[in-house]
Amino acid sequence: MADYYQILGVDKNATQEEVKKAYRKLAHKFHPDKNPGDKSAETKFKEINNAYEVIGDPKKRNDYNRFGANTNQYQQYAQGRGAGAGGFGGFEGVDFNFGQGGQGGFGDINDVFESFFGAGFNGGARQSSNFSQQKGVDIEMKIDLTLEEAAKGVKKKFNYKHNIKCEHCEGKGHEPDSSVKTCNTCHGKGRVYQRVETIFGTIQQETQCPECEGVGKLYDKKCNVCTGKGFNKANDNIEIDIPVGVDTGDKIRVNGKGEAGYKNSNPGDLYLIVNILKHNHLSRDNQDINSSIEVNYFDFLLGTQVDVYTVWGEVEIKIPAGTSPDKKLRLKNQGMPSLNNSRNKGDHYLQLIPMMPKKLTKKQIKSLEKLKAEIE
Repeated sequence: MADYYQILGVDKNATQEEVKKAYRKLAHKFHPDKNPGDKSAETKFKEINNAYEVIGDPKKRNDYNRFGANTNQYQQYAQGRGAGAGGFGGFEGVDFNFGQGGQGGFGDINDVFESFFGAGFNGGARQSSNFSQQKGVDIEMKIDLTLEEAAKGVKKKFNYKHNIKCEHCEGKGHEPDSSVKTCNTCHGKGRVYQRVETIFGTIQQETQCPECEGVGKLYDKKCNVCTGKGFNKANDNIEIDIPVGVDTGDKIRVNGKGEAGYKNSNPGDLYLIVNILKHNHLSRDNQDINSSIEVNYFDFLLGTQVDVYTVWGEVEIKIPAGTSPDKKLRLKNQGMPSLNNSRNKGDHYLQLIPMMPKKLTKKQIKSLEKLKAEIE
């Protein structure tokens, strides 16, 4: 079986937009209406549609990149999914659940068919949804936060460039004064059917009409601003409330702020990937905070008070007389708040580091020896 990327003439690393552009160009070139009676063009048109049905969809494209069009590879994948029903050679790992009504349990196997042959697979059982809906792509952006910002929460303003709905045509893709007619290729249904030979036999595949792109209608004037896409690249400004307690790797989802969808389809989402910046004095261990402070050796003996920096500001703590030099003090509820409950905070652990005098005078040495003798 020919490689789908070769059929569309794109590289394996091509973006979805590049794949779509290549498909539309080839579909227009080999459309049966433009090549009446040309069987080779008709065959090529079917190949193009088959290829785009798979690599035009990110999920199916991912499956195709993993397994290709190789039947044996898919069977090995299926066998690894768990015990299945007997009696189906080569599909021991696929779970066939036969429910009431004869076909009620075919949801799972239909999903298997759809993952390989497109959402338009029709074994006489399913009606497809609106093919023209092409949700916008999600966007991921890294957001740097200080430890203090993560502890207290913060408002962050962002300026980023992405596809937003075209204001001129309101995302419709055509001029307001365009005349409209029913698509002759699909007769207004937005879908076309073709017979496909598969490992399961001959099936009827339902695909989006390449002429009207699943709308069922044709407009004579594309939007002059967005050239028919329904969106334009533009700068966007947003302000986001960052919740307390976030940590590196956490994702903050902003609904509808991804790439605009094709011709008024739903937009994608924006995902902010949290990165907590390294702190000069503090380190984080889940909800707990760790730090250290140097303390004069005599202060361990006599006791003292020191100022300690925490994510909530400075606090004064008492070091009792006779404290062990390797002591780690616990500052209760001075750590990071829980992401699920801001009132639930971790602790701050302070490691005391003894600071020994580097040089002593003879007088100081005699004083210490006298003190030692008295203590003993």
